[in-house]
Amino acid sequence: MKVFLLKTDKIKTIAFVAVAYGLPWLFSLWIPSDNNDIFPVYMMILPTFGIVLGRSICKRKIYGWIHWLYTIAFAGYTGVMILWVTKAISGEAAYDMYLMLMVLSIGLLLGSIINEQEFSPFKNFKKSVPIYLLFVAITQITNLSMIMKVGIGDVLAEISSELFITPISVMTTECIYIFGEEYAWRGCLQDRLQRLFGKRMGVIILGVMWELWHMPLWFTVYGLNQEKSFLLLVLIRMLRTVGMAVFLGWAYMKTQNIWLCVLIHGVNNSAGASGYDQLNNIATIETSNSFYMITICVSAIILLLFLFSKEYRKENTKN
Repeated sequence: MKVFLLKTDKIKTIAFVAVAYGLPWLFSLWIPSDNNDIFPVYMMILPTFGIVLGRSICKRKIYGWIHWLYTIAFAGYTGVMILWVTKAISGEAAYDMYLMLMVLSIGLLLGSIINEQEFSPFKNFKKSVPIYLLFVAITQITNLSMIMKVGIGDVLAEISSELFITPISVMTTECIYIFGEEYAWRGCLQDRLQRLFGKRMGVIILGVMWELWHMPLWFTVYGLNQEKSFLLLVLIRMLRTVGMAVFLGWAYMKTQNIWLCVLIHGVNNSAGASGYDQLNNIATIETSNSFYMITICVSAIILLLFLFSKEYRKENTKN
C-alpha cells in the first residue's frame, strides 16, 4: 500500500519522531541514577509536545491554549532535565522542581472544563463511568498475587484507592504528563493510523509504537537489559501495551472522551507500579513471579478481546 504524505505531514512526522523518540534516547545516555521518577515523567510530556511542535512549525505560530500549555511544560521540564543530567542540581532538587511544575495540571483541568467543547472531562459521562469501572475490575487480575497474600481489608483498600483516590490524584496533579501521552497516542495518532491501516491493524501498530517508545526506559529505569529473562520480559510488556492500546482505543472510539483515557492510564500506572517492580526485577523465574507474569498475560489477552467489539467492527475508516 502506497502512502503519500504532504510536505506538512512530513514536517509533523519528523517533529514528532525527533521529540517523542529522539529526545528520550539522547537524555538516556547521561541520566544519573539518583532518582528513577524524573526521566519517565519527562518522557510523558514529549509525545504531545511533538504534535504541538509539528503544528507550530507548519502554522508558523503557537495557537490554542493547549499548545501554549505544553510549550511551557516542555520548556520547564527540559530545563530541569538539563540541570539534572549535567549534575548542576541533585535528583532530589530536580524532583522538587518537577512537583512545582505539576501546577500546570490544574491549568490543564480548568482549561478543559472552561473550553468544554474541545476537551470536556464530562463528555459522554454516562458511557465513561462503566468503562472506567470495567477497567478497574480487569486490573484486579494482575493483583491476584497480592490478593492471595494479604487480608481482605488491604484488598478493599486497594480497590477503593483505584476507584476514588487515584482519579482525584490523576485529575489534579498528574494529568499534565498522562494527558501528554493520551492526547498524542489516542487523540491524534490513533485516528491517523486507523485511516491508513484499518481500525484493528491501526490500533495494533499504535500499541507496538507505544511500547517501542518506552525502549529508553528498558535500559535505564526498568533495567530489563540486566535480567536473564530480558526477551521474555520485553514480549510480556509488548503484549500488555498492545492490549492497553486496544482497550484505550475502544474506550476513546466509544466516548470520544480523552479524559477517560487519562484516568484509565493513571489507574494502570498506579496499580501496576508494584507489579512492574516485581516483573522488572526477575533474575530467576520463581513461582510467585511466574504467577504474576501469567496474570499479566491473562489480563492482556482480555484487553485484546476488545478488538472484536462493535467499535472495531464498524465500517473501516481506511482511505
